[in-house]
Amino acid sequence: MKITTGELAQFHKDGFLLQHGIFSDEEIAILRSEAEAEFATASPLRTLEESSGVVRGVHGSQLYSAIYARLACLPRLLKPARAILRGDVYIHQYKINAKRAFVGEQWQWHQDFLFWHKEDGMPATRAVTCAVFLDDVHEFNGPLVFTPGGHRAATVTADASSEGWEKTLTAELKYSVAPDIIKSWVETYGMVAPKGRKGSVLWFDSNIPHASAPNISPSDRLIVLIAYNHVDNALLPVARPRPHWLTNRDFTPLQVTESDQLLPAMPR
Repeated sequence: MKITTGELAQFHKDGFLLQHGIFSDEEIAILRSEAEAEFATASPLRTLEESSGVVRGVHGSQLYSAIYARLACLPRLLKPARAILRGDVYIHQYKINAKRAFVGEQWQWHQDFLFWHKEDGMPATRAVTCAVFLDDVHEFNGPLVFTPGGHRAATVTADASSEGWEKTLTAELKYSVAPDIIKSWVETYGMVAPKGRKGSVLWFDSNIPHASAPNISPSDRLIVLIAYNHVDNALLPVARPRPHWLTNRDFTPLQVTESDQLLPAMPR
């Protein structure tokens, strides 16, 4: 699977791109089973919903799961990431986000680059996130919402609401965006929520404003999010770096697997 010239143009125009049918149902079943095992294992890598205590997400799965490590290097993901960023890449951040049925909370409006720049020392917006749908994503279970073309807007200036890195993961985000800025984004660019069946892949720019509403439906919404960063955009030193499972500081370029199959990965 390669990204086409037309898809690249669409991505750079809108700041996001949705590709359908990239993974089979059998592959998604394997990834979902692996994700549920990660969610069931108590560790600092997990983040919980503040109201219900249900697991909201888990970070750094590529460090402990051979399947998830292989996923990031499959040709159908790594080749498009290289094409979008025009060169070699490494994994900046790896997470599995869950919005469980009825209890999945919101993600407030934000730009990823603001966090990556302030918290991690990322110099420029030369990063892209790949979101693999492990469940069907529809209008009722908290799809990501984007402002098409908003990646060309300036990164907002926001003061931290708290010390430490923990609030970079919760529903009450550390860097909140003022309502008037959100209003101007939507008035200028509009809003869209890309939706698709499990196995779809959604690419989005590190600077595009986005958010997601709570899951009000009876169906879960699990998404794997792999943030690729260009190797020439490697992180600068910061006074208090976030944990290695949250922010990767190994800038070694990823190598494409010889096979595009997920199954040859070693067992968990």
